[in-house]
Amino acid sequence: MNQVDPIRDIKEIKAMYEVLKRKSNRDYLLFKFAIHTGIKLSVLLNLSVADVRSAQNDIKMYWLEDHSPNIHIRLPEVLRRELSQYIEAQNMQDDELLFQSNRTLKGLSRQQAYRIIHAAANELGMLHIGLTTLRKTFAYHAYQSGISISIIQKYLGHQTTFETMKFIGISTKKSNTTIALTL
Repeated sequence: MNQVDPIRDIKEIKAMYEVLKRKSNRDYLLFKFAIHTGIKLSVLLNLSVADVRSAQNDIKMYWLEDHSPNIHIRLPEVLRRELSQYIEAQNMQDDELLFQSNRTLKGLSRQQAYRIIHAAANELGMLHIGLTTLRKTFAYHAYQSGISISIIQKYLGHQTTFETMKFIGISTKKSNTTIALTL
């Protein structure tokens, strides 16, 4: 299996948005939801409409993973609105899968999801992009925004912070911290 990388450059993320949105709203939202939540692929491909709807029938404000219920991932308002419009435009019911195959109306397979992401990346000349890229991109940008590596580690279900740093492509040799107390 080839090593895949996170998408580090925001411009490249926006370019992926454009390419995927041209192809289909489903593909665009699959990518956007994944990189904003860090959701596991197996969960992403089996999400139902009910999983993203709140009791008030709007899109949930926060995403929670079962294995880390104390970590709340806030969904951007734009993403919430786009999901709501997508569900409404597709006339989807709560029991339907959010990201369905257009042909079979069943959930997308891992292979279909890979083809979607890989084709968009190829169109943009981006290398080392795969399905794990989605989760890595989330983790990388969470880290870059100042979220503690230990929180990201817990959210991803990793055993060590070293594993998480390696996962997102941050060298532990580069990250030096100086603590200077004057008590």
